[in-house]
Amino acid sequence: MIFYVVSRLDLSEKLYAFSRAYEVIDLDDMLFSLGLFLPIYIAIFAVRRFGELTILVRESSTDSLTGLVNHRRIQALLAQEISRAQRFQRPLSVILFDIDNFKQVNDSHGHPVGDAVLRQVASLMTAAVREVDFLARTGGEEFMLVATETDGALAQEVAERLRKILCEAEFGIGRPVTASFGVSQLRTKETASALLQRADERLYWSKREGRNRVSGLAAGPADSNNG
Repeated sequence: MIFYVVSRLDLSEKLYAFSRAYEVIDLDDMLFSLGLFLPIYIAIFAVRRFGELTILVRESSTDSLTGLVNHRRIQALLAQEISRAQRFQRPLSVILFDIDNFKQVNDSHGHPVGDAVLRQVASLMTAAVREVDFLARTGGEEFMLVATETDGALAQEVAERLRKILCEAEFGIGRPVTASFGVSQLRTKETASALLQRADERLYWSKREGRNRVSGLAAGPADSNNG
């Protein structure tokens, strides 16, 4: 095949003509240099391209402000963990929480301070959860924790611990930063949307009951079932 291409394009004659036209160039040395350095150039280009693609993938799945997993990525991870939990009949829980009265922080101190608060919340929560769990910022002041191998009762304890960590932290804004939490455990054959809806309802219940609290199992009159 190579000989066919060479013959069809008259490459040998063209190379000879080129060498005669530019006799000052040592064709052998030029070909040797190309053979030596071209693979290196290609390798460098491939490494740089791989690095650029890695950055793009990371940015597409990461919240730029906090460095946490973003909404799109956590949805994919949740679907993956639900599938695993249902296949092996293992517990799985979701904790939704958002910062109480966060708009007041932005209004009183400005958005840069608000951003700093969000970053500190993310840092505190990251340090407090297990590496096998998935913590995400899902939008604004809202966060989600996918707690693997964790039933609803234990997830409620985790949420309470996170709530206390926030209460006791110093944010430098002259007042505590608190959050409200909603907890739900995956039920048999349940979908991700149903699991999240129940957690969101419980989060709303925490807000309604005065904020800075955790609502989980049997959170309110309309939620008499466990999970």
